[in-house]
Amino acid sequence: MKQPQSPAATPEKDLSPLPNGLAMDKYFGPEGILASKVEGFEPRPGQLDMARAVFQSFRQARPLMAEAGTGTGKTWAYLVPAILSGKKVVVSTGTKTLQDQILDHDIPFLRQNIDSKLKVVCLKGRRNYLCRRRFLEFCYQPGMFNSEETRLLRRFQKWAVTSSSGQRSDIPWLPDNFRAWNDVCSSSEYCLGRQCPEFSRCHLTRLRNQAAHADIVVVNHHLFFADMALRCKGLDGVIPEYDAVVFDEAHQLEDVAGEYFGIHFSSFALTRLSRDIARTCAAAAGKTDFGAVQSVGRQLEVLSRLFAMGLTRPGQTGGRFPFDPRKAGEDFSSTCAQLLHALGELPAMVKPFEEKAENLACAARRAAELSLALSALIEQKDPSFVYWQEITPQGTSLNATPVEIAPILSEHLFAPVSSVVMTSATLSVAGAFDFVRKGLGVPPQGREVLVPSSFRYDRQAIAYIPLRFPAPNESSFCAEMAEQAAQIIEKTHGRTLLLFTSYKNMHEVHKIFESRLSFPLLVQGQKTKRALLQEFKDRVESVLLATSSFWQGIDVPGEALSCVIIDKLPFEVPDDPVTASRLERIASRGGNSFYDYQVPRAAIQLKQGVGRLIRSSADRGVIAVFDNRMLTKSYGKVFVKSLPPCRVVHSLGEIDAFLSSF
Repeated sequence: MKQPQSPAATPEKDLSPLPNGLAMDKYFGPEGILASKVEGFEPRPGQLDMARAVFQSFRQARPLMAEAGTGTGKTWAYLVPAILSGKKVVVSTGTKTLQDQILDHDIPFLRQNIDSKLKVVCLKGRRNYLCRRRFLEFCYQPGMFNSEETRLLRRFQKWAVTSSSGQRSDIPWLPDNFRAWNDVCSSSEYCLGRQCPEFSRCHLTRLRNQAAHADIVVVNHHLFFADMALRCKGLDGVIPEYDAVVFDEAHQLEDVAGEYFGIHFSSFALTRLSRDIARTCAAAAGKTDFGAVQSVGRQLEVLSRLFAMGLTRPGQTGGRFPFDPRKAGEDFSSTCAQLLHALGELPAMVKPFEEKAENLACAARRAAELSLALSALIEQKDPSFVYWQEITPQGTSLNATPVEIAPILSEHLFAPVSSVVMTSATLSVAGAFDFVRKGLGVPPQGREVLVPSSFRYDRQAIAYIPLRFPAPNESSFCAEMAEQAAQIIEKTHGRTLLLFTSYKNMHEVHKIFESRLSFPLLVQGQKTKRALLQEFKDRVESVLLATSSFWQGIDVPGEALSCVIIDKLPFEVPDDPVTASRLERIASRGGNSFYDYQVPRAAIQLKQGVGRLIRSSADRGVIAVFDNRMLTKSYGKVFVKSLPPCRVVHSLGEIDAFLSSF
């Protein structure tokens, strides 16, 4: 990345004489600025250690991996050094919750007490902002999907014409499923750039200008890697040039980066393109004859259905599968050939009408991009990708994902950016960073720091692993788990989060609980994730059953959560196309794919799951994992070492003794 000509911020304190991060003592030490400004502030050695390491990373331009246990106060431990570094820093988070915490709580305090001139801007994905041009077009031809959306239309229009930010988050009264938002948001597919008549008033244009002059820019991982992928193609990014980046919740980086450096082609994208062509031509009816363009649009609609049908096999209701064009059949090959022809025709057909119907220019660009993607997915010339197909309720897709992310990040992240800080509560596996270092391509000079949690897990939590228990693949596993889990839930008076590795196990245990437990039962899928979590917090004695999306990024401090129960070790399905390709690559190089990949990935996921329990120094509770492979298999030691430093017990009676001590 380009280096700024001058520092992004001028610290109020001159820190240059203080070497090796000792400047952080002035802020985090017992007599430091934070202790004098924050009522009840308790100096935490781990927070100070991490702040020193981050400060050194900025000063020495060296990458840093920092695992910071829950309660460390890691956000301040990287924000304070970032403010004082004089660098333009991007802070990338994994969740909106953390983003909001930084913007609404941390930054106002730090601006008041450390740098009153601090400029911070938050950038979100384009779809989070209103597009003024698309909104005006929508008002002329509104497409409402149901009576509820029609009822909200006038209120939504009033917000749109008066909003100074255009952010979707500013209208909490608008339902999550308000589908008309897709017709007015600032999606890149519809952006006209400087040719847009609303460019000077564009919410995104204004925000980018602010970000260009900010000291710290807050984004999320998806936006960061979408921006990086654009730059790699020689296109303009959304994020301004920066000197350093801090990744919070950095355990997510491999998966998110893989998504944005991959290739995608879907029936949904075709259907949307066909619909947009039809709407644009209808809006300009009478101005010119769009007959040929409309004909191609209708053809794409038909071909999108044939494309989806061609990839669906009898009995396949959903999932991810390897894609081999040689086995797809002649009908599918014919459909793809027709698609490539139709997509290739569209740009030339549209060119004479671009000035009369600006949206057609966007459609032509999208058609060209889809054509390139489909060609690459069919030809499969690049062996560094794994090629696969996916069936979902939204449609069918072809995809290509890099087998290895490390070479991409080595070239496009660690080489051009002077300082890269990666932090999370779950970066190490059994105390070592080797897995994350290798997977992300962290260069040899990258430093490591492991900061233990400030919580007293030896007093606050207990972990139960049964000595004798059915194996996860035995038919009696769910029934026995439900029985023992019910006993534990009775002891904790509900207040339990059950995390499952499959929907099958979740539904089977839920069915048993319905006749076994008297506590309110909440199940993933009944409501939105946000609504379920709120109800779980409000109904203190409730029990929540959930799967993968609840293993991380949720925060339920206090009395609503006193127990986290996990059915079994969260190993990824080995026949998933991406996982299978990564396992094959490791094996082909003489490695042990199970120990080198599957075990570390599962250990990090387990750490995320059990980390939901203790979220404050006042929390107390029980962790239960019903997978005694942790005790009987040689690799089980890795998982036991990855648990919080609490006492591990093997009998339900010991849980009684622990709970009775409070």
